[in-house]
Amino acid sequence: MFILFRPIIIVVLLCLGLVACAGSTLPPDPAAGADTQRSSHSSGVAYRDRPIHVIGSAPPQVSVKNDPRLGSTTAKIGIVEFSDYQCFYCRDFHQKQFAQIKKDYVDTGVVQFIHKDLPLRIHAQAVPAAMAAHCAGVQGRFWDMHDALFAHQGRLGQNLYAELSRQLNLDETKFSACFEGQAFGQGIGQDVSSARRLGLTGTPSFLIGTIEGDTLTIVRQSLGAPGFEVFVQEIEKLRQLSVTSPR
Repeated sequence: MFILFRPIIIVVLLCLGLVACAGSTLPPDPAAGADTQRSSHSSGVAYRDRPIHVIGSAPPQVSVKNDPRLGSTTAKIGIVEFSDYQCFYCRDFHQKQFAQIKKDYVDTGVVQFIHKDLPLRIHAQAVPAAMAAHCAGVQGRFWDMHDALFAHQGRLGQNLYAELSRQLNLDETKFSACFEGQAFGQGIGQDVSSARRLGLTGTPSFLIGTIEGDTLTIVRQSLGAPGFEVFVQEIEKLRQLSVTSPR
């Protein structure tokens, strides 16, 4: 049986989200105008038509070790998404652009898609939902839980996590122990720290670059989800680069 949060667990989880995000995520962005923080259900970042920012001459790197991934491990192009399960625009991206990216590039072995967490301080359920996804991942169902959380975004909470664990046929005792023990709290905090270092201040945010093993060399990044066509342009640039680069 799934064990409900004890009050102290709620405090610990919410504090993790507040400490991780305070002062680093969602400061008002004058460039975003009315789209910034426009509702309590979103990060407020909707740069649909903005090009992905090009990184300078010395591209930074980020570790993706232990992060959930989709796609072939031999794919040389990586897209990292920093996401928040309570963010409307994150859900919007996964219901629209992501489905096409997965079909055209992930499922065909061109791109590895990697998830990182960036729970925002305005979203009380962002950290617990991330915990639920990772605890499902222990039993091989991360992406199923990930998709289900976005599909039921309006119901995020203890009852939903328990319900989804049953629907996914998880071992509820193991899921509960993982969830109660906050097994992935440190990893979520590390993702937030990575976002801070890169200057990412909202969700969804994206890194795109070349991937070798557990390291992504960042070539471009975006605050907010560009349109599918922008992702295509950036992926194709990297594909061409890999073809013309000397071996």
